[in-house]
Amino acid sequence: MIRLLNLFSWFTLFLAAGACVERVDIEISDSTRLLVIEGSITDGPPPYFVQLSRANQVNSDKPVIPETGALIMISDDLGYSEYLIESEPGIYRTSTMIQGEVGRTYFITVQTTDGTEYKSEPDKMNAVGEILDIQYEFEARTVVEPYGEVDANVLNIYVDSEAGGGEEQFVRWRYTGTYEVVTYPELHVTVTPPYSGYKDPWPCSGYILVGGPPGSGGILLQVDECACCRCWVTVPEELPQLSDTQLIAGNIFNHVKVGEVPVNNASFHNKFKVEVEQMSMSRTAYEFFKLIREQKENASSIFQPPSGEIRGNIKSVSQDSPVVGLFWATAVKKKSLFIYPTDLPVKVTPIDFITLPCNEFYKNSSTQKPRGWD
Repeated sequence: MIRLLNLFSWFTLFLAAGACVERVDIEISDSTRLLVIEGSITDGPPPYFVQLSRANQVNSDKPVIPETGALIMISDDLGYSEYLIESEPGIYRTSTMIQGEVGRTYFITVQTTDGTEYKSEPDKMNAVGEILDIQYEFEARTVVEPYGEVDANVLNIYVDSEAGGGEEQFVRWRYTGTYEVVTYPELHVTVTPPYSGYKDPWPCSGYILVGGPPGSGGILLQVDECACCRCWVTVPEELPQLSDTQLIAGNIFNHVKVGEVPVNNASFHNKFKVEVEQMSMSRTAYEFFKLIREQKENASSIFQPPSGEIRGNIKSVSQDSPVVGLFWATAVKKKSLFIYPTDLPVKVTPIDFITLPCNEFYKNSSTQKPRGWD
C-alpha cells in the first residue's frame, strides 16, 4: 500500500511490506501527478489561504510543484461565497468578503486548468476553549558527535487549557518557536588558496571598502543599514499535537506537551518566543491529522504497523482524478510566552561568530521582525 507522509512540508512515498517500511522510488507521469489541496478558514480576520500543488517524483529536485491558474471558491451554509486570488504560484487567498464564524459550515470548490473539478465536504467550525497557561521544564540531554558527547538540552513546553463546550473534544495544539540571531557579514573574508584572505563584505551588510594604508586591505565604510545582520528563526512543530491522548479533568486539559525548545547559544542569544495555538476540529479534520502524525511516527520505526491511507475530505467531482488534502474550519485561541537566558538553569555561551548573511546561514530564518517581538 502506498502512503503519503507529512503532507504539509515534504512528500515521500513508501511501500509497506509486512512489518517493515521500505522506501521505494515511484515514477509518476505528468498526467497522473497527485493533486494536493490544503487550506483552512478560521474565526480570525481574513485573508484565508488555500494551497494547491502536485506531488512530483521522489527523486526530483522539486518534490512539490505549485498548481497555478486554478479557480477556487469558498462557500458557507448560508449561501455566501468568494473566489480566491492567486497571490503567488500555487497559493490562493481571499480578500475581506467572507469571515469565518463559529457554528457556520464551510467548503471549497476547485477547478484546475484542465477542467477537472474538486469539492471538499462541508466542515463545521466548532468553538474552542481558552489556553490558560504555558509552562516549561528543563531537560538535560546529550548527543554523540564524531568529536565527542555534547549538550543537547531542551525546554519541554506544556499547556493547560479549557476543553470547550462541544460534545466531542477534538482539539489540535500547534506550537511555533521564534528566536533572534545576529551575524557579521561586513567582516566577511574571502580566501583563495594559496593566497591569503582579503576583506570582502557582503553587499547586504551596508559596508563597502575604501582606500587605506598599504597592506590594510582597505577600510570598511558604512554607507547603509545592514539588511542581513539580524534574523528571526522559526522553529515549527514536529508532529501534530492532538487531544486524543490527553486527559480532561473538570473540562480542563492538564499539562499537555506541545513542543520542545532547543537550548543553545543561538536560540537564547536574546530571548525565545513560544506561541501556542489551540484549534477546534471536526472529527474529519481530527482523523486526517491523526493519520499524518501516525505515519510520521511509524516512518522512524520498522516495527510499527502501517496506518491508514491519507485522503482527507476533498474529492474529484467531474472525473476520478487522484487528489489528497483537507479544507477545514477552525476556531483558534492563541497564547505566547517569552523565555529569557536568565530563566535557564544553565548558562549559554555567546553566539557563534558568523560572517555570512544571517538568512543564508540559519535555516527557516527571515530578516523580517515578527509582529509583537518588542
